[in-house]
Formats: sequence, structure tokens, C-alpha cells
Amino acid sequence: MSPLRKTLFVKLLLIILGSLLIGALYLLLLKALPKYAARVPYIALLFAVDFLTYRYLSSLWRNYRKWIRASIAVIWWLPLGILLFFLFGSVFIPMPEMAKFLRIYLPGFALVFFLSKSILLVSLIPSFILLLIQKISAGFKRRRSYSVEIKFLKQMGLFFGSLALAGLLVGSTVWVYRFKTHRIELSIQNLPAAFEGLRIVQLSDIHLGSWLSSKPLQKAVDQVNALNPDIIVFTGDLVNYSTSEVRGFEQVLAQLKAPLGIYTILGNHDYGDYISWKKPEEKETNLQQLVDFYDSLGWKLLRNESFRIEKDSASLLIAGVENWSATTRFKKYGDLYKTMENTSYADVNVLLSHDPTHWETEVSKDFTGFDITLSGHTHGMQMGIEAFGWKWSPARYLYDNWAGLASVDVPGNRRSYLYVNRGLGHIAYPGRVGILPEITLLTLKKAE
Repeated sequence: MSPLRKTLFVKLLLIILGSLLIGALYLLLLKALPKYAARVPYIALLFAVDFLTYRYLSSLWRNYRKWIRASIAVIWWLPLGILLFFLFGSVFIPMPEMAKFLRIYLPGFALVFFLSKSILLVSLIPSFILLLIQKISAGFKRRRSYSVEIKFLKQMGLFFGSLALAGLLVGSTVWVYRFKTHRIELSIQNLPAAFEGLRIVQLSDIHLGSWLSSKPLQKAVDQVNALNPDIIVFTGDLVNYSTSEVRGFEQVLAQLKAPLGIYTILGNHDYGDYISWKKPEEKETNLQQLVDFYDSLGWKLLRNESFRIEKDSASLLIAGVENWSATTRFKKYGDLYKTMENTSYADVNVLLSHDPTHWETEVSKDFTGFDITLSGHTHGMQMGIEAFGWKWSPARYLYDNWAGLASVDVPGNRRSYLYVNRGLGHIAYPGRVGILPEITLLTLKKAE
């Protein structure tokens, strides 16, 4: 067989093996982790981009020693290997039964490197353009070479990719548990004197399945209690996959104290929708275990229901709706009409709804009696920029309101507020860059 035919045969064999691998991964995940099965085509695309980028950059280390080239190849392809190992492994070992370190950091490590490679790829765009110009000019027989410039731009791309990798690693070790308290004053029309200065602390998206120990959570709990809240609310996503993740965190969460109560709702991750259960009864038991866990803590779980707080002849309504999203990516369990059935508005009205698209789509239009809706869900994408009055995150391309305070005018010369908490925990990427984990202190003031 000629060298050319041998090369073509090897390439064809690799394509066939790769296709079989992708097909097998899809079929296995379709049964064990249906949420991730839909991402298999993206993994195939990821491999193609990874391969082409590696080939494009390989000229930079072509003349290095063999062991150096081999080391670079291992470092480059290791993230994809880890990702495939994790996905295949999760088919045979259920996610809740997998060792916590592996469950968190195998996909997390892969994601950190792929995000860094994305920055690298964007940084290489100028070199792609210059290479295209060089090829076009060669077609016109001008034969001008930009080899030196292209090499420099490739090196700059590697530099920015390495810088991104360093930042993401710092985000996984330092910023991930640097809890930031956001202090918000809310002006409420006709606020009763009994609730003037009322302090509400909001927590959201703890995702206990992503915490290796309770030590950093203890730090967050101490920080919350130091704020002396009158009310604490939690706006969903206590776990990642199953209620078993709460083990080891009971004593820490039980330390949260608020004289007027702690109120909570369910987020999209709390229902157990993201793993495969052998029987429907197992999924129901899992959710009941979460309900029982909240009862053991003394937190009041609101499932399409409300609770009224009376103080000095004034009243405050806290309504909690189950997960409700305007997108089809998340199941809709919430029913605000049911929540408010046979319930009248109070002097102050607070709604807990995990997904901020609920406020944008339904609450601010059909339930204008709510003064403030508290949400989470977005995490602020766990990365972005918040500095010098500028706020940006990739989350803005998915959500109109992804972090902080928003409001609209509603009848009665009033304003309906939405506050989106950036989340206390993390999922997928085990870190934070620019968007720190949040504790929110909302203080009620009478509008002038």
C-alpha cells in the first residue's frame, strides 16, 4: 500500500471509529442521562474544532524535542478524554453514587480547559484573517508572505488562552467561596410603619452537590446571621441531582436564624429531573426526602402556596411558586393562579419564583400586586465583569434580567420589582470569575 493510500485509510478508520464512539455515547446517555444526550453533537463539533486548532498551532512546536511535543499533545487532548471518561462512567455509575470529587472536578476540569481554548480560538481570528489574505494574494501571484506576523499572532493567541486558563483556575480555588453581600434598599409605596426597615436576606442556588465540604458553607451562614435578618428566603436549587447531596450539611444550614421565619421554594434541579430513575416511585421518594429535609430544618417550603405574616395590624404576604420558566428547556411545575387562589394581597407582597423569566412573562403583567419578585437560577453564568459601573456576563444573551434589580411601572402609581440573586453555589464550572457568590440583604423603605 502506497503511503498516500495508507494515510487515507488511517484517516477513514479514525472517522469511522469516532462516529461509532459518538453514536454509542449518545445511545447510552439517552438512557442514563437524557439531559446530556442532546449535547453529544456538540461534543463531536468540539472534537472537530479541537483537532483543527491543534493542527493549526502545531507548527509552533514542530521543531521541539519529541518528549515536549508528546507532552503538549497529552495536555491538549486530556480534557476531551476526561470529558468522555466522565460521560461514559456516569452511564454505569449513577451520578449521586459517584465520588463527589470526581463528580465535581472531572467535568469541571474539562470545562475549564475548553473555555480557555475558546478564548484561544477567538484570539487566533487575526491570524486566520492574515493567513486568508496571504493565500488570496498568492492567487494573484503577488506571493507576499506574512509568516512572521502569523507566527506572532499564534503566540499571542496561546498567551491569551493561557491567561484565561490561569484566571479560571484562580476562580476555582479563590473566588468560588468569596461571598459578597449585596445591600439593596427597596422603596415600597404605602409601606406600613411596622415593616419600615424590615431586613430580608435572600439566598439562592446553593447546589450542595458541588461542595466538597461544609466548611465554606459555614462561612456563608455566619455571614448571613451577622446581617441580623428578620426574614430569610431561599429561591431554589438546593441540590444538583438528588436529595442525597444534602448529607453532611444539615447542621450548618440549621444554624440560619430569622425571627419571622425562613421560606423556600423548589428550583429546576430540585425535582430530580436530570438523572435517570429506575422507577417513577424512586423520583417521587427523592422529592419527598427533600420536603422532609426542609421540615427538619424548620424552613417553610412553599409549593404554589403563600404565607401571611402579621405584625402590629400590618400584613406581609410571601408567596412561593414552583419552578416556572418561559423557555421550553425547563419543566414548568409552577401555577401562580393556584398559588393566589382564595388569597388576597397584603400590605406588602413578596413572590419567590426561581426563574426570572416568570416575572418578565407573567408576574409583571398579570400579578401586579406583588411589590417584589425574588429569583435566582442564572448564577450570572458564574463569570463576567462587574466593575466601575459596568456589568456584563454571557448570561445576558440568555436572560433579559440575569443579576441585580429591575422594575416596571404598574397600576396604582407603584413599581413592581425583580431581584435576581447571583447564586451562592456553582455547577458545571466549579468556580467564579468576576461574578462572585451572592448573599442579598434587602431593606424595605417607604417610598416618598
